[in-house]
Amino acid sequence: MGRTIQICKLRGQGLRLIAACLLPLQLPVLLSACAGTENGQIAAAEEATEIPATPSPLGHYLSARVARGDMDLGRAARFFGVALAANPKNQALLHETMVLMLAEGRMDEAIGLAKRRVAKRGDAAMARLILAASAIHDNDLATAREHLLRTKRKSYMSLLQPMLMAWVNAGDKKYDAAVEALEQLASRKVFAPFKTYHTALISDFTAHPGPAKVAFEETQKGNVRRATRVSLNYGGFLSRNGQRETALKLFGGILDGNPNNSVIKKGRKTLQEGDALSPPITTASEGVAEAFLSAAFAISGSRGGETARIYSRLALYLRPDLDAARMLLAGVLESEMRYEEAMAAYRLIPAGSPYHWNARIRIATNMNYLERIDETVALLRAMALERPGDTTALLTVARVLRAQDRFEETIATYDEIVGRVLRDGDQLQRQHWVLFYERGVAHERSNQWDAAEADFLKALELRPEEPRVLNYLGYSWIDQGVHLDRARKMIEKAVSKRPNDGYVIDSLGWVFYRLGRYDDAVKHLERAVELRPQDPIINDHLGDAYWRAGRKLEARFQWSHALALGAEENLVPDILAKQANGLGPAKPLGQNQSDKSDKGG
Repeated sequence: MGRTIQICKLRGQGLRLIAACLLPLQLPVLLSACAGTENGQIAAAEEATEIPATPSPLGHYLSARVARGDMDLGRAARFFGVALAANPKNQALLHETMVLMLAEGRMDEAIGLAKRRVAKRGDAAMARLILAASAIHDNDLATAREHLLRTKRKSYMSLLQPMLMAWVNAGDKKYDAAVEALEQLASRKVFAPFKTYHTALISDFTAHPGPAKVAFEETQKGNVRRATRVSLNYGGFLSRNGQRETALKLFGGILDGNPNNSVIKKGRKTLQEGDALSPPITTASEGVAEAFLSAAFAISGSRGGETARIYSRLALYLRPDLDAARMLLAGVLESEMRYEEAMAAYRLIPAGSPYHWNARIRIATNMNYLERIDETVALLRAMALERPGDTTALLTVARVLRAQDRFEETIATYDEIVGRVLRDGDQLQRQHWVLFYERGVAHERSNQWDAAEADFLKALELRPEEPRVLNYLGYSWIDQGVHLDRARKMIEKAVSKRPNDGYVIDSLGWVFYRLGRYDDAVKHLERAVELRPQDPIINDHLGDAYWRAGRKLEARFQWSHALALGAEENLVPDILAKQANGLGPAKPLGQNQSDKSDKGG
């Protein structure tokens, strides 16, 4: 019998080295991976990598782990497949390969592996979930119910199993059983929005408008009301039940806060033309897809990218036209810096979809991440010509240019945006503060302070409590030695709004430093470094404060740390001089108002 090697704790470069050494070898090895240590990840399979004719199972397993860590998931899937073929009874490896295939969207392979998995372990939750989705896809609700009943409501299944069972029951016209299944979510407060929303959808789907109305109204009381899809479906329900004006008012309120919400804009246009919105769910399969989408949305913003990809894939398997799921999937790929794959997903959004415009904006954004700057700008400018009244494409152009330090072009683009707003007869609104703030940053970075100050003040006129503007303008005034009392109060207000923002805390610490209150400066700058330990400017500031507070050894350490963190090139000579000679005599602001700078800062 071959040796069993425990491999699941190998990480990083060591794992990479072992994989490189063992890949060409033939070893009598049985893989013994740790079950459940990591979920699979996806990418479009790349066919360029050739598998050696005489593979090493261990080498391919390790190579798969390395490829997965590098987000080269096409290769990872192929390597896992070779390892599994050589060791087909290894259940941990079977599970890992199955999850990877699922997350990559290779459903036929995932389903085949799930069948093998449940043959050996009947309560394998992920395998049962895959097989239930397959049965629902084939409209075999009885088989789907059987798979779901054989799972334990633990971990992710504590949310998914009740929602999927509810939709299976709804598809069988068992309304009471569907509602009863959703009641299982009542035991956990965090699941309440899912229970309410899917009660509304199932009640609407099964022609129970009274309970649907109650449930939809409940969705508007919590954070779930902010979800575009929830509001869209509520408005659609109202429009189909004789309350078109109420639906228009709902959509109007949303657009007042976010006028560029293309999904709600399209819904409102449909209602204004006298039509009702179509029902969002017409089959149990579509309802289950909505359940997967709900779970994916909930987890996508909480470091659950891989799980969100799995749920999005399942939603699209059951409902390929679910553009909201495709947008979410593309967004997850984008967040993982898989930009080419993200763009490919965004391109699948059809031209008639309300998501199409935003998908094209995201394609341009991903081009920018790939440093295809001119191509990005060209695409966005072409889009801006298509919609003269829409500013989203031009705003993205301005931000792309600003990130490239092309400030004159940036300023001209913001001028164009403001001109569009005013040319269309619109009055400047609260949401337009960001135009003046971002243009102000471009003015300040290009040494046009008077124009920058005017923009920041205009931004505050539109949104007086905005912490980013308060911080930027207050910090700039302090650094110039002007409007000291007002600047301090502005930054203190910004801190009250964003108490865990390291950059804002740094500004407050720097205020106290410039005013000569060094103990107060140290207190706040130490907190800022805790929040932003990798920022060289904040570490440099803390070094200056330590020196003034008499803590000179610690000061030199912070200055060295700022250099090690990659301080900006123009700051390096000053930091080196401080390391060698310390700081000169202190000149706190208020004692010498003509002093505009302290070489220590």
